[in-house]
Amino acid sequence: LIVVQQPEFSSAIAKSDEFKQNKKYAQRLRFPTIEAAIINDESISRRVDDVSSLRKRRDDSFDGVISINQPLYKGNEINSKIKKAKYGEELVKEELSLNSSILVLDASQIYINTATSYKLSQYATNELSKLKKYRDIAQKRFQSGAINISESSAIKIKLSELSAKEAILNAKKIQNLEVFLSFFKQPYNNQGVPVIPLNEIISNKGFNPEFGSYEQRIASLQTKGTESDLAITKSAYRPELGLSFRFTKYDIDDSGKDEDIRGGLYFSVPLFNFGRGSAEIGAARARVNQSKFMYDQTSRDIGQEKAYVFGSALGIIQARNKISDSLDNIRIQKEMLNLRISASDYVILELINATIQELNLLEQLLDSETELLLYELQANHLNRRLLSQFSIIF
Repeated sequence: LIVVQQPEFSSAIAKSDEFKQNKKYAQRLRFPTIEAAIINDESISRRVDDVSSLRKRRDDSFDGVISINQPLYKGNEINSKIKKAKYGEELVKEELSLNSSILVLDASQIYINTATSYKLSQYATNELSKLKKYRDIAQKRFQSGAINISESSAIKIKLSELSAKEAILNAKKIQNLEVFLSFFKQPYNNQGVPVIPLNEIISNKGFNPEFGSYEQRIASLQTKGTESDLAITKSAYRPELGLSFRFTKYDIDDSGKDEDIRGGLYFSVPLFNFGRGSAEIGAARARVNQSKFMYDQTSRDIGQEKAYVFGSALGIIQARNKISDSLDNIRIQKEMLNLRISASDYVILELINATIQELNLLEQLLDSETELLLYELQANHLNRRLLSQFSIIF
């Protein structure tokens, strides 16, 4: 629902309506044109010597005219305009899907960042609250002479380091919560980090640069649109053929009874335009070539982006496994230190160090998980599967 509430979605819908009307207009060009006119032709000044010429001495007129023109051939202009309108309609649909897919990506990234930062901040706050009591314990032991000042200071320094780490994570959480509220228009309700299977980047089945991303489809339709423009430009310099009928009611101001019906074929062909036609056609052909080059550039960029996404994901998977193993080891050490916590102040110091290392490793692990989830979504986006994954169909 949040996707359709974004201005990008509304803009794409409005653009879609525009191209639907363009298509309707192009299709209606096949229909005849019916026009009505009133012709008021009065002589203001006349000097004619040939009194036998009816054409020169015709009377003033106030006539009503209805004309019908039916084009039969216009140099392929109508078909080309219909094709262009259809390509435009498909183009808008692809742009709508592209914008919606990007919005899903943005929404997913905002949610995942918020969920991971919230989880990490809450965990850091809980761990700090467990260890804060050792600050007072260290102070009491120092006052009783059980430990020296260097040992007491070391514990306080490490607790301060842990407190600073917790503050940084909390600030990041607050920042992401504000971004979440701004985008989703509602506060984060702590539903946890989403579980998204990494089917796309692990199997790599969808990695096919020739399959066509949204950007490639859009570039291809833009090329077809410029080819239609070229055909329309050429049609302006080809012959035209059609039928024309005209009904004239003479002297309607005097309730005249005379009337006339005329009709027939009309044919016109441009003969010479001083090179304007060839120049205009040449410019349209150059735009077609430019559009084809843009398609090749888009295909190259998408291929590189796909390779980057899949390659980066595989590297992160390997790093994540190592980070996860290190995190498991540090947590085992923490459990052992917790069992020996009353043995000495050295154990307290090691426990605080282990907690700081655990937070750092947990942050790295969550960052890796976040990147993997986003790469999975990005891979689905590049292969035009993201919207169907979220059950969004246009």
